[in-house]
Amino acid sequence: MYDHHVYDLIEVGVENFKSIESFSYDKKIAPRVGSKPFIAFIGEGFENVDELKHLKEVLLYFLRGEVVENINLAGLDRVYVCTTISSNKVYLTHCALQLKKSGTVVPRMELVEVGPSMDLVVRRHRLPNEGLRKEAMKTAKDQPKKKMQYKGL
Repeated sequence: MYDHHVYDLIEVGVENFKSIESFSYDKKIAPRVGSKPFIAFIGEGFENVDELKHLKEVLLYFLRGEVVENINLAGLDRVYVCTTISSNKVYLTHCALQLKKSGTVVPRMELVEVGPSMDLVVRRHRLPNEGLRKEAMKTAKDQPKKKMQYKGL
């Protein structure tokens, strides 16, 4: 919603849902509170298909957390993997990252699926109309300044 108007809309159906409880893994690798997620989008659909571009923006908004400039690899312990299956379907899975010794300075990473995982099917989507989008993207410096009157000075 923006200014009492529907800004944009995306409706997805959830198929093949697997909850966290359905995965068996060593609980030591479970994601920790305050850790930073890595988000990977795999497939050309996220760049070429409007519905999937829109879904990518929405998923990034909900999953990304705080944006940081630099990150310690030890604090990176989970990854959301989004893979395009078709022009309207995305496979979303949540994995833990295990750092293994590699013989170099940079450790080798292994993915362990910890859940949840699901297939997201885009059913409906509507992009914002251009006029409303421009209005919503305005910043304070773009808006005209109000003239102030000084009375009684």
